[in-house]
Amino acid sequence: MRKISKVDLFLELAKPDETGNSRKVLVSEFVGKYERLQFGNGGDWCRSDGNLAKKYIIERFKEGNSIVAIQLFGLNTKKKIQKQIRNDIAKEISSQKCAVLHISNVEVDHKDGHRDDYENLKPENQKLEDFQPLSPAVNKAKRQHCKVCRETKQRFDARVLGFSKGSWCGNGKYRGTCVGCYWHDIKKFNQEISKIKDDKGE
Repeated sequence: MRKISKVDLFLELAKPDETGNSRKVLVSEFVGKYERLQFGNGGDWCRSDGNLAKKYIIERFKEGNSIVAIQLFGLNTKKKIQKQIRNDIAKEISSQKCAVLHISNVEVDHKDGHRDDYENLKPENQKLEDFQPLSPAVNKAKRQHCKVCRETKQRFDARVLGFSKGSWCGNGKYRGTCVGCYWHDIKKFNQEISKIKDDKGE
């Protein structure tokens, strides 16, 4: 009888749905039948270049240097797209922490949510400042909000996250540019909102 792989063993435990989303699986659950999933070599079976990552978007939750939980956030449809990003840019952005969660394991996100056609984004036209590091979970959230914006031409309102303004420039309507939107450049958004507070003496 063929021994079940660690990837298949994890999928049996995580039970992802048809869209590739699963519950958060705690490492403490790796007992009994699932004991083989325990990490002896840095989580070899759930690495970003492993077989699980070829099909799913993986989020590894850490406490210190130790992985404490793993969750799947959808099917991995970005592998082909990611290869279109120039190597030097991908390497630099991948070395940075997520702009929201300040964790490693990031995807290279193009800031312009209305420019999804990476196939036609020529490498010679790419600039480092056009990209930002986002964790798979954050990037998934951004894609969902950008999709709504593309369909409705209504920008994401950052006030739902507790910010004092919905965008740092422009208004609630998309008018041909993403500049000013929270998701366009998250670090820039925080910087500009801080400036507004300072100007008001808050």
